[in-house]
Amino acid sequence: MPLVKIEIRSGKPVAYRQSLIESLREAFADALQTPEATLWIRLCERKEENFPMPPGRSDDAVLIEVSLMPGRSPEKKQGLYRAIVGHLARDPGVRPDDVCIVLYEPPVENWAEDGEAFVPSR
Repeated sequence: MPLVKIEIRSGKPVAYRQSLIESLREAFADALQTPEATLWIRLCERKEENFPMPPGRSDDAVLIEVSLMPGRSPEKKQGLYRAIVGHLARDPGVRPDDVCIVLYEPPVENWAEDGEAFVPSR
C-alpha cells in the first residue's frame, strides 16, 4: 500500500500532471510489482513563492515522497528510484537532475485500512 506524494510548482497543464502520475504508477508496477488498487498517488501543486528551488534545479523539478511498509532490500529501493527517474524522463520529460525522492518506512503497526490496523499477509 505505497503512499506517494508528488510536489511540483503550479501552472503545469493537465496532461503534464496526469503524465507525472501515470509515470509513477508504471514505475511502481515495474520495480515493485505494486497492484494499481493498492497504490495511492496524489499530486500537490505549490506556488512559486512557496516552493523555492535549490540551485541547479529547474522550474520542472519534482519532489516525490514515498511511504512504504518496511522490508524491501536496498537493491529493491534502488530499482524503484531508477524506475521513477527513467519513467519521468521518458514521459513527461523530466530531467533526472530535477527529481528528488525521499522514502519513508513507518512500522507496520502505524498503517491502517478501512479503520482497522493493517495485518500483513503471512
